[in-house]
Amino acid sequence: MDLWCESSIPDFVQRECGTELGGIIAIGVIDRDLKGDIDVNDLSATLEDEDWWQNKIDASPSTVWVVKPTRGSKAAGTPTEEEGFGLVPTERTGDDKEVVVEAPFVMDNQHFFSKVNKTRNLGFVYVTAGKDADGNYEAFYVPEASIYADTVIDQSIKSRKRWSISAKYSTAMTPDYPFSAPASVFTV
Repeated sequence: MDLWCESSIPDFVQRECGTELGGIIAIGVIDRDLKGDIDVNDLSATLEDEDWWQNKIDASPSTVWVVKPTRGSKAAGTPTEEEGFGLVPTERTGDDKEVVVEAPFVMDNQHFFSKVNKTRNLGFVYVTAGKDADGNYEAFYVPEASIYADTVIDQSIKSRKRWSISAKYSTAMTPDYPFSAPASVFTV
């Protein structure tokens, strides 16, 4: 019911100085079977823990994968609208979002992206260039995404082959969950 009946809106946090850098420098893909390990009410218990990431990356088979370096962006979502009720002409009932990044290393990663493309409801993390006071990266978590990757090859013989990776997902108009990603995991 909170979608329509939210009664308490917290204050907007105003900062007097500082910058939050953008640009997506890395992504993480999380096996759908790990969703139970991630408590969205306490992201620091899992996603901010360097050991959690490293243990899942080192597991055999891996259950978390990190793609770095990347370049990319996320635009604002597209809201889903329907006719409203009473004197409200339009109501927004959800939104569709997409993160688009590019990554190098095409020749060695065909099997990885073939599996990712065919797996539904993966967890997805995108990491920005912004850093917190501890030097960790400002990142965002998406619980369920549909990820699609394919190669991009330009005509110029001086250009590089690269992956174009798209993560699409829908929410009930909830912004992605911010957290501090361990720099040791996401730095090249």
